[in-house]
Amino acid sequence: MPYIPAALANTVKLDAGVNRAARALAGDVVHVYYDFGFDWIGDPSIFFKVVLTDQASRPGKLRDVAQRVTLKLMNEVKTDQKGVHAYFNFRSRSEQEEMKDPAWA
Repeated sequence: MPYIPAALANTVKLDAGVNRAARALAGDVVHVYYDFGFDWIGDPSIFFKVVLTDQASRPGKLRDVAQRVTLKLMNEVKTDQKGVHAYFNFRSRSEQEEMKDPAWA
């Protein structure tokens, strides 16, 4: 199991922050998954996997939606204040249903 920074060890608070963000973004976000690990330089990080609605994933909307989701999650989880790097990957609902990737379930 990867090292979890003490600031993120309280998974109840972390889950609550992620859930608040997901609820606030419910028109665009289907689900948010996350896990901990190290980035390419070895710093502790949180990796978000965000499933978006198909509408939110359209080329004309994706950039704006991704920016809003990123900022909302970082603010709710307080990644900057906790000194943890946050990384984001996005998929549409139909893409996830087709791929059936267990890492995103």
